[in-house]
Amino acid sequence: MEIFRGDETVMYRNGSVYSPADPFATAVLVQGERVVWVGEEAGADSVVDDSMHTVDLDGLILVPGFVGRIDASQASQDTDVQLAQSGYTASVVAQDDSWHLRQVFTDQTLDLPSAVRVAETSQNFTDIEDSGLLLSADLNDEQWIDVVKDQLKAGSAVGLVSSSSVVGDSTTLNPWEWATRGLRLNSQDSVGLPSRATFTAQTRGLRRLFRAGGPFGGQIVPDAPADFVGWRAEALMVQTADTRIAAWSTDPRARTPLLPELNEHSFPIAQIARVGSRELSW
Repeated sequence: MEIFRGDETVMYRNGSVYSPADPFATAVLVQGERVVWVGEEAGADSVVDDSMHTVDLDGLILVPGFVGRIDASQASQDTDVQLAQSGYTASVVAQDDSWHLRQVFTDQTLDLPSAVRVAETSQNFTDIEDSGLLLSADLNDEQWIDVVKDQLKAGSAVGLVSSSSVVGDSTTLNPWEWATRGLRLNSQDSVGLPSRATFTAQTRGLRRLFRAGGPFGGQIVPDAPADFVGWRAEALMVQTADTRIAAWSTDPRARTPLLPELNEHSFPIAQIARVGSRELSW
């Protein structure tokens, strides 16, 4: 079902919200195309009134929308619906030796600044790019894990995108598969990436490179664009590939926002998306 919310004020509550504004948030208030409040249920009770519409998340976790790669020929309304239902609220297209980012359901595109380097992991890329790196990678080529690790260790911005379209003939790649693969759950020799690092590279990291959404693009915080997806997940946690810090990072006192627990047998399933004033549920 698709709803155009316009300037309506909508409270999304009774879920979990991945937000640096409040790591224990369960609710988001949206007015028009912007997030205006993030908080917990007690706060939602004090904010909500009869003029607002309320959406019961029923335990879903809201996270910023992923960015996926598509072919230029796939940019259409039908593909946008398929992307949104799979958790992608923006797409990246490589065309004529340049890269563009397009929000779903709009014709607006942003060009990648010339200072940002683009690399394929097949190039055995090892340089650190201070101006930022857009990494186009093959999911099955685990070199991308080490490239992302090196970029983040150096404090450089990195965005991670598939080297091929995430949209197939009848299916779309589940974006959580990248974070699951990045954990290197079956590796005895190589330490992987925390799920949060891979997730950020696929969401806020890419938007930062394209300067999309302003300073709060790719986050669920007040004044950020309304751009998020609700996922059904079996459990939430802080998942790291390094067992030495697992106990610390999951301590509530660390105030680290939670993400879905990932494994190689099943992935979270998207059930609702909000992009600007458009809301889709299925």
